[in-house]
Amino acid sequence: MKKVLITEKIHPDAEALLRQHFEVVQGSGTANVAAELAGCEGVLVRSAHVTAEDMAQNPQLKVIAKHGMGLDAIDMEEAEARGIAVVNAPYSNLNAVAEHIVMLILALSKRTVRMDKLTRQGRFADRNLYKTRELKGSTLGIIGMGKISRLVVEKMRGFGMEVVSSDPFVKQEDVGDLPVRMTSAEEVYTTSDFVVVHTSLFPSTFHLVGEKEFAMMKPTAYLINAARGAVVDEAAMVEALRQGKIAGAGLDVFEQEPPAEDNPLFDMENVILSPHNAALSDGALLAMAMDSAQGIVDYLEGRTPKYLCTKPKA
Repeated sequence: MKKVLITEKIHPDAEALLRQHFEVVQGSGTANVAAELAGCEGVLVRSAHVTAEDMAQNPQLKVIAKHGMGLDAIDMEEAEARGIAVVNAPYSNLNAVAEHIVMLILALSKRTVRMDKLTRQGRFADRNLYKTRELKGSTLGIIGMGKISRLVVEKMRGFGMEVVSSDPFVKQEDVGDLPVRMTSAEEVYTTSDFVVVHTSLFPSTFHLVGEKEFAMMKPTAYLINAARGAVVDEAAMVEALRQGKIAGAGLDVFEQEPPAEDNPLFDMENVILSPHNAALSDGALLAMAMDSAQGIVDYLEGRTPKYLCTKPKA
């Protein structure tokens, strides 16, 4: 029977699906992928990386499945060169992440975390010291108009905001009747009260938002990132927050994950943080696991997977 490695725990329904077809090896996490891949023709990864060296040490490997959408932890060039199929679950967590972004926008505008702390500390009268912001009449800017960003626009329809976006691959006619105006990145940064950066991580998007971009932003503006930590230059963001170049940030991702215990963001009251869990809703966890597991089943049984990310063999 063919063997498949699951590097980290997944939804039991998806594990059961794999066990119907293969011998399943439960991995110990993210550190021993190469060794635990021994004899396995497929692997399903969550946070684990699959490197060129991992593939070289396991020439029997035929398919890699990503529990979710982002493929930056997989050496795609090496997989293509070796004829290893890569599958993912590109639609499984879109709604969960979009909802999380909306939550961060609302929590920042209403200073939710700070108000909760003041109330618990018996500082009820301090409510008069902090103004909150109404979203009506403000501008939401989005860098990257992909599937999740479009869902964010849909969900924000009722708040009376102007929405602007920049994406080099998306024209105005591509967004249909969505209430968003496509424009330049410079206009997004300079005019927006809330800037959502949501792009995949590629060499071209590494530190896409840095010192130059923070200098453009309003001192009253907030940055929201639930994409990949390295899309934003974290050191530049910390300095922008310290110097008052921006008002605050809502972050689900970090350049280093997990972040170091002395990360300066932890001491900033104008920053709301979550542990890269935007995609970890009940529905998304099931969908990510099932879609990625089904991709392995289909490929190893000779069918073309629905979400194949590499070119099929000639």
